[in-house]
Amino acid sequence: MSANMLPSSPSSSSLDSLPVDTGTNPAKLEAANRYVRWNLLFLLVIFIFVLFPIWMPFIPYVNQATNFVIILIIGLFQLIWLIATICAIRRTLAINSRNKLKTTKVQDVESANATNTHSTIRHIVAMTLYKEPMSVLQTTLDSLVQQKDASSRLSVIIGMESRTPDKESKRKEIITKYENKFLRLTVTFHPSNIPGEIPGKCSNMNYACRQGLQILRKDIDYHYSKHEHIFTNCDCDAVFDPEYMSELEAEYSKLPEADRHSSIWQSIIIYKRDSMPFFVDITGVLRTFFFMGVLIPWNINPMSHYSLSVKLLEEGAFTHPAYQMEDIIALIRYTILTRREIRIRPLNLISINGPTSGADYLDEIREWALQVRRWTIGAGEVFHYFIVKTYRMPSLYLSLTWASRFFVYYGLVLCASAIFSVVSPVVVQLVNISLAPVHERLLVSDSLFSTVCFVFLGTQYAFLLVVTVLVRWCLPVPGENRNRGMRGVLRGLWHWVLMLPTILAYSFVELYSFFELAFRGKDVCKHNAASKNNLVLTKGL
Repeated sequence: MSANMLPSSPSSSSLDSLPVDTGTNPAKLEAANRYVRWNLLFLLVIFIFVLFPIWMPFIPYVNQATNFVIILIIGLFQLIWLIATICAIRRTLAINSRNKLKTTKVQDVESANATNTHSTIRHIVAMTLYKEPMSVLQTTLDSLVQQKDASSRLSVIIGMESRTPDKESKRKEIITKYENKFLRLTVTFHPSNIPGEIPGKCSNMNYACRQGLQILRKDIDYHYSKHEHIFTNCDCDAVFDPEYMSELEAEYSKLPEADRHSSIWQSIIIYKRDSMPFFVDITGVLRTFFFMGVLIPWNINPMSHYSLSVKLLEEGAFTHPAYQMEDIIALIRYTILTRREIRIRPLNLISINGPTSGADYLDEIREWALQVRRWTIGAGEVFHYFIVKTYRMPSLYLSLTWASRFFVYYGLVLCASAIFSVVSPVVVQLVNISLAPVHERLLVSDSLFSTVCFVFLGTQYAFLLVVTVLVRWCLPVPGENRNRGMRGVLRGLWHWVLMLPTILAYSFVELYSFFELAFRGKDVCKHNAASKNNLVLTKGL
């Protein structure tokens, strides 16, 4: 049956009439403690790290080891950067290797055979929309239209908030332009003020997925039970590689049944738009690096857009409507609810997401800081969720190892390491010279301490240079012009120089956000989405 012969999407009135269980228990959520939360432990450990150089020089006997301890801690941070850099280099090589192979006839034949063999698999992509411009959403939908067999095997669910401005006109515009380009196209309206929920992508996505799957199951012509479904969760500013679904399906089909439903697939995401201030550009470069070097190989969490089987999505109770970061919480939530280890598996291709955007330079700074704050508060909330639910983890070993990796990344690498590595050598030297009692130095004299700290500063910039080269010039991003030519090289090198100041600013915003979460509790856990009003995506793919 052709796409044009398929029944049209249900009207908004019929959608609203469908009863949907949102999966919340309002009374239980309301009873949860709003202030004494486990993110306080997160902040306490970070604060102890940051204050090492201030209190250690004043404690007798302990102060003898101040220089040695500071160097040891900075050295551990450098080791983490080394491990992340090695992982990122390996992922970059794998992406480039696939990019070369896909142009050969043999690879084309193998991909075609894989697709034909597993023709019973269908894809569902869900995204949410609130106040984002329609042009941003259309760029995402256009990239999905380019997927192979989109009109016969790909269904799209778009979740709008009931408070979305001009929601009915937007829905009509979407249906008119894209209804015949996908197997099914559904637009849902998430009701506001549902008890136990917080406004934002989590609650909207939770509602859209539950309602969208309910509609597909009730669609007689869709024959839901005859197909295996892969689900992709994405933002409305995502630009997919034209081969995303084919590559995802091929990787999915390689796995045995059990592993298919214990896996989350993550592509490598590049953040770009037509023009960006240096701090937005640098943050995007670092996030891409951490995709390759930390989040995927350390199995911490997916980010932005990712894919999994619908079976795992349902076993994991979709997304938690009382939390704000559905991607950060995804892996640990599904691990806890299914009581089996969930693995993040890489897709060796590039996708594009839009970074924050502002009307002017000051607005760019404000939007950037709001986004950092949202990520940080979301991470703190996920840590609290994990501790509360940790008794349901499959094993104590898995619980301890995931918590350690999560804390090292969100607590130390993103928040404490830059502040500690840059500020502590200066503070220790000033305190030793002017305020602290004279004492013997254990193993490391003051002069050696200064030398080693300068060496570490040099190695840190060496790591950042590798980051710059990998993300700006080694990843095969089609249509990438910003970093090409002499102007692109000079711009990239200038942003490399500004990387450490940007990381410091990022870390201070994170530290402030952890304090805000500690003092304001659950009241601060709201989804203040970054603005996309001025976003002009560079399509690139």
